[in-house]
Amino acid sequence: MRTLLVTSAVTFVPKNYDGLVLPLARNPHVEGLIIIDNRSWNIVATALLLILSGAAPRMGWQLLKNQFDDSIERKKEAFTKAGKKVWIIHDINSPESLELIASLQPDLILNARTRSFFKKKLLAIPKMGCINIHHGLLPHQRGLMCDFWAHLLNTPAGFTLHEMTSKLDDGALLKVVEVPSDKKEYLKSLETGASLEASAAAEVLSQVATLGKIQGTENLKTDATVYRTNPRLRDFYRLRLRGIRI
Repeated sequence: MRTLLVTSAVTFVPKNYDGLVLPLARNPHVEGLIIIDNRSWNIVATALLLILSGAAPRMGWQLLKNQFDDSIERKKEAFTKAGKKVWIIHDINSPESLELIASLQPDLILNARTRSFFKKKLLAIPKMGCINIHHGLLPHQRGLMCDFWAHLLNTPAGFTLHEMTSKLDDGALLKVVEVPSDKKEYLKSLETGASLEASAAAEVLSQVATLGKIQGTENLKTDATVYRTNPRLRDFYRLRLRGIRI
């Protein structure tokens, strides 16, 4: 099974999400890595706002560090050593990117913290489809930065691997994992989650390869389903007031 792993050059996860990406370089079902180069001055501005406002100084410094560190080179080195290729793009839905991905003829695409919406043309390229790592517990936690809201509201935190459709956080559920955390160290819980995601992704890829298709349970909304949006500065302050380091 030929799987393309897609991630972003900059995330706010400690070590820039190496905890997930580097182990998957050795996965037999992963053929190569596509990195969306999202480095920008907007990220720098966001990081400085989080630092200077006092809303989330540790997260701001982490984001700033991730903007300027050599994580792309670390990922390139890991995949090259494994005999696999790395491609750098800027927009996953651009005609050039779609042409590249189509030429690689993947069976599967695994989306890992790109914060990019996969449009229908992209979703249609892989023979088996696309899988997303959603950072919330589906079907109840939908939307953006669900792990942040779980810390703020003191609810379970975790991630879900699910089939991607043209609807956000829709598609069959393949694996739902709660991440153990004392809820006092937000960034530490993200780092812990990344390593757990690596093993969960490997398990799901093996399952899909064995079945020859994506097969999971229904992802149905319930009375407990909530939709989250990006937090505002006041939400970061609220998190700090709860004694959580961010």
